[in-house]
Parts: sequence; C-alpha cells; structure tokens
Amino acid sequence: MAADPEGVAETSETRAESPADTSAVSRRRLLSATAVGSATALAGCTDLLGAEQGLRVMVWSGNYADRFEEGVIPQWEEEHDVEIDLRRGWGEVLEEIRNAPADDPPFDVTVTEGNFYYLGRQDDLFEPIDVDNISNYDEIMDFYTEIRDPEYGMPVDGAPCTIIYRDDADVDPETWADLSSEAVRNSGGVGIDTSFWWFPMYAAAIGMDDREGDGEMYEPDLHEDVLETVENWGIEEWASSGEEIWQAFENGVIDVAQWYYEQTAYDIDDYDGLSHTMPEQTTGYFNNWCVVRGTDKQDEAEEFIDFLLDAEVQSQWAESIPLMFSNENVEYPDRVADDLPTTDEEARNVAFPDWEFLAEHRRDLSREFTSMQQSS
Repeated sequence: MAADPEGVAETSETRAESPADTSAVSRRRLLSATAVGSATALAGCTDLLGAEQGLRVMVWSGNYADRFEEGVIPQWEEEHDVEIDLRRGWGEVLEEIRNAPADDPPFDVTVTEGNFYYLGRQDDLFEPIDVDNISNYDEIMDFYTEIRDPEYGMPVDGAPCTIIYRDDADVDPETWADLSSEAVRNSGGVGIDTSFWWFPMYAAAIGMDDREGDGEMYEPDLHEDVLETVENWGIEEWASSGEEIWQAFENGVIDVAQWYYEQTAYDIDDYDGLSHTMPEQTTGYFNNWCVVRGTDKQDEAEEFIDFLLDAEVQSQWAESIPLMFSNENVEYPDRVADDLPTTDEEARNVAFPDWEFLAEHRRDLSREFTSMQQSS
C-alpha cells in the first residue's frame, strides 16, 4: 500500500484503497483527481484558519472516496447534525496517526483493510468500540466477525477479486484455475496487481486445488509453488492502479487481468470489448472501520460506524459503488446481486488474507514477488 512504513507491501506502489486506491480511476473520473487535490489544499487552509471541525472521517482515495461522498454522506446529513469532514488517503493513513500526539489524532474515524487493521492494532492506534453502542451489530454476518476480532473495528464493506478479459480473445475464464489454462497462456498476456501482491497469490492458491480453498497460503512449504503458479500465468502488466489495467487492455498489452470487483462492475462499460466474471470461490479485501486513538469524539465516531452498518444505508450505498457489505439484510442492485454474497454461507466463498499468519511471512513473500516482477 502507499508509503507502507511497515514494509508490508514492499513494492513500487505508493497509493492506499484496498485494495483497496483500490484506486481504479476510470476515464470519466480523471478530472476527479485534480479536484481532490484542490479540495485537500483548501481543507488545509481552512484548518490553519481554525475553522470548527466536524467528525473527521478518513476513507480510501480515488473512486472509493468519490462514491462514498456521493452515496453515504447525503444519507448521514439527512438524519444527523454532526457534519462529516471527509479526508482521503492511502498508504500514509497509519503513519499520520503514529506521528500525531496520542491525544490529538489527525482524524476521528478511519477505514482499514486487513493489513492496516492488523498493523494498527499492533501499535494501539485504535480505540476499543463499545458493542453496546452498535445497534446493528447483530445484523453483521457471522463470517465477518470471525475472520477478524471486531473489538477495535467493525466490518462494513469490501470487494472480491474478479477476472477481466477481452471479448475477442480465445479465453473464457470462470475460475482462478483458468488463468493457468493453455488458452490464457496462449493469449496476449495477463495483468495483475503488484501493490497488493497477496491477492494474486491467494487467487493462484485457490486455483491450484492442492489444498482446500486458499490452504496453500497457510503452508509455508507451498509458497514457492504458489509463486510459480502466478509466474506461469504469463504476466505482461504489473499494475499499481486500475487505470494501468484499463490502459493495458486498450493498448493491446493483455487479454486477461486479476482485479477488484468494486473497481470493475460499474466501470467496465466505459471500455469497449471487455467483460468480467467473478469466480464462485475468490479472494478479496474487507474493511474494518475504527475509532482513532485519542479522539474526543468517541460517541460520535461509534454512532457513525453504526450508521455505516445499517442495512438501508448499505443498500443505498451499493447503488453508487459495487462493494460487498456485511449486513445480512443488505439489498443489492439487480446488476450485481448475483455476484455479491447476501448470506453467511456465500460470504465464506471469499478467502480474505489472515494477517495474524501472513505477517510472519510477508517479507519473504514480498521479496520473492518483487524478484519475480523484476526478472519478467
């Protein structure tokens, strides 16, 4: 992830969306980046002038932030007097908290995916959440509270990995195993994410079938086999953003790609001749929302996180962005309803990396992954 001070994502990537900017910038949003930069500069001037702050909420930059502002903030403002001071960030999120005085954090609420949630808890960067203040807690699918202890962050939203492919190529991938097929090997090439190297690896492990699901990732002796599987996909684009993936397709560099559903499902129609399919068994990221240590707005922060867990809020949010959500009563738009999990059983088909285990092996895996990229 962006600056990644802990060295977890030891690649050339310097962004932050978990995945995910899981910052996939479509052509129609290129002007958004300029607007964001201007808004950030103005926000800094406002802070210097001592303007009264609302609840400061950090979200992933890029289209995630754009669609959060479009799909979430208006819902909040309809029912609450507390204004949201939206901040956008990526790999620098944890470092900003670390560098701030313990009693004067840079924001009050932050999004984290599995990697950041693990690292933040190691450094005591989050306040424990009082579950008694989370009225929607019992509506969270059990799986999402099992994969990570929610004491310091409520599971709200995320995205599975999907396979993008060119319609006129002689490929029709339906599972991650298909990326190892002869058809894909004979294609123009494959694009993958290098910023979050663990997702291509988890996708490869799921496709290998030597162990159940993603089991290969939890046997260190099999890590070399997983890396070899990724390498044999025939990678022609080592991408650090969604924009690079879309450009690689437009330039005829690749015919297939591993990417993220949240950046694909609503954007793919912007590009001619491309389709995507989400394997029934896949990997992906999930965001836990946390109260930042030292905030003097603990109650407001918990109220906001509880709001994000509401089924109606998540259902309306899904109209703006094709995320998967944690509330068992969420209703998705028809165009994505068949792809995203609506039951606990369906959610268990998504293999989320377990950082309690992966952290021990991250440096070796990252080094091997980077070496593979450099030698390709």
